[in-house]
Amino acid sequence: MRHRDVLLVAAGFLLISSLAAAEVQWLQYRTSEHARDVVGGSSQFIQPEETALDSEKLPELNLSEPVCFKWQTKMDAAGFRWVILDKQHKHGLCDVLYIDSDGDGRIDDEQKVEGRQEGQYEVKFYQVPVTFEGEDGPITYHLNLRFYNYNERSIYLYAYTGCWYEGQVDIGGKSTRCVLVDYNCNGTFNDTSAGFDCDRILTGPEQQSHQNYVGKYLELDEKLYRLNIATDGAFVELKDASDVAYGTVTMPTTISKLRAGGVNGMFERTVKDGKVSLPEGKYRISSWEINRKDDNGAEWQLSGSGFREEKDFVVKKGTELSVDIGEPVFSNLEADFRDNAHYFNQQYRGKSGERISMTKNGRQIPAPKIHITDTTEQYDRTFTLEYG
Repeated sequence: MRHRDVLLVAAGFLLISSLAAAEVQWLQYRTSEHARDVVGGSSQFIQPEETALDSEKLPELNLSEPVCFKWQTKMDAAGFRWVILDKQHKHGLCDVLYIDSDGDGRIDDEQKVEGRQEGQYEVKFYQVPVTFEGEDGPITYHLNLRFYNYNERSIYLYAYTGCWYEGQVDIGGKSTRCVLVDYNCNGTFNDTSAGFDCDRILTGPEQQSHQNYVGKYLELDEKLYRLNIATDGAFVELKDASDVAYGTVTMPTTISKLRAGGVNGMFERTVKDGKVSLPEGKYRISSWEINRKDDNGAEWQLSGSGFREEKDFVVKKGTELSVDIGEPVFSNLEADFRDNAHYFNQQYRGKSGERISMTKNGRQIPAPKIHITDTTEQYDRTFTLEYG
């Protein structure tokens, strides 16, 4: 009898262990020189460093003064990796790159990476590998880099992620494609932000994937999950978050949609009777929308985006707070006279200084016109402003 009890306990332990292990879901590492086109992402804009590495830590170079950069990464204790640009030939752009791939502070033990000139002022370096030290051993990460040199005056390096993690995961009992993107290209895949400088998690089929901001939570099919992502992007963990408390945000009833986020993640809400509910926490408005039809049935959309930090708001359990967004919007016209010419710039702004855009039937409306006359009315012309 005791032996049978032991077997039952053991079986129960195995069942519980397997369920717990199933919460961590592993993903596959992917790389491509077209990673940004495949999964999106931003870039690091890097300016040259005035202080370079000591010569004894450098390989034999053609340039007496190589161009040096620091790629910022949270995966390195120093917070960065050295990137050195050199030339294969006396003339032309820098087309050879060295990177401190192992983080030992030296370049003389690194392999050179030859670039590909793509344009008069650009050289691109694809699939540049670096390694980080993880808890379970070395971790590989790939970069795509673009070197820009305009007449030796404007010299920059842009770093883009050249990799991502992807796989099928179980979310709410449904197998779903999941992609992790190091959006800010700093070597980690779990960055959150009070603003929107965070990583991204994509869910759904490849042609219909939905991009979510990485945060404490992930909301899918009207269900909330606690989200845990490995720093190196190797796995995701999703747990039911039905115990999270919500608060109410009120706004003018003319608002149709609201997008707001922060360290909690990003939440998109259809506004009903001027109200939405959000998990308690701090938020910044990403955008709002107003949708209307005119007398001819045309669909118009007015939207605002680009809110500043001082407009952040805090949602508390079981309480209501109001956000002042939406109409009216303001048209600002700026005029400038320089080089014996007049310049005009017109912009729409919201009441909080946010950017305003307007579409009709899903298309951008024509740029406004400006009518100029003089006091004698001898000069009378109408110009059409241009976007951009």
